[in-house]
Amino acid sequence: MKTPEGSAKQRSTIGVQHSAVKLLKDASSKRAVLQSVKKEGVWSPTDDVVLISAWLNTSKDPVVGNEQRSVAFWKRIAAYFNTSPKLVGCETRESSQCKQRWHKINYLVCKFCGAFEAATRERSSGQNENDVLKLVHEIFFSNHKKKFILEHAWKELRNDQKWSELSTAKNDGSSKKRKVDDASQSESSQAIETDDERTNRPRGVKASKANGKKAMVDGKDFAKFQTMWTIKKQDLEIKERLSKMKLLDSLLGKQETLQDYEEALKKKLITELMSN
Repeated sequence: MKTPEGSAKQRSTIGVQHSAVKLLKDASSKRAVLQSVKKEGVWSPTDDVVLISAWLNTSKDPVVGNEQRSVAFWKRIAAYFNTSPKLVGCETRESSQCKQRWHKINYLVCKFCGAFEAATRERSSGQNENDVLKLVHEIFFSNHKKKFILEHAWKELRNDQKWSELSTAKNDGSSKKRKVDDASQSESSQAIETDDERTNRPRGVKASKANGKKAMVDGKDFAKFQTMWTIKKQDLEIKERLSKMKLLDSLLGKQETLQDYEEALKKKLITELMSN
């Protein structure tokens, strides 16, 4: 039978063991964080601006451009970064560090640009640029649950043509594909017209049937495309509505008094959501 002293001693031992395990876990977590920070390094706004300048200048190089291999590309960027007069006496960066930091900047700035477009659409009369920018930060925080701390990078990239072209490359690719398709259809139409001019003979039964089948296929393709576009449009409307609801929830959940532009936005969102 255990005595009270023995039970207390056992509980004390268990408590010490739990504390030791917790300390080990905390130490392991701290080591992981320190290793991550050491791997990427601490980047100041000046570091970010120089890195962006290095990426933009290397990408715009008429001799090399983006056709060079990835390893050589990032080595050039690291060399540009480390020789910048703005960073004299600062820590040098490896090409892998520059690459990792750039991808992080690019990803977050693209997300912030999306929030900026949304805020611009929701802009009400009387709002100035500072009001819109505050709203952009609120939308970003509402969507991603963290603050945007790379505004200096966004200001460097937002008006750069090279970066804007690459960030919208997918849309441009779709547009180019449509242009090629339209050109092919135009050439086909011209070829048919030329054939018709060369001969006035009526088309045979087989040719008529083939044309009929082709018309049916084209009609089915158009119907399929129309259905897909309708579904896509509905999906975009739902996403936009959810984004507005999130923004409205964040405004309604604020404890402090709303500013004038926030109050105007809240009323606008309520009106839009109630009308739909």
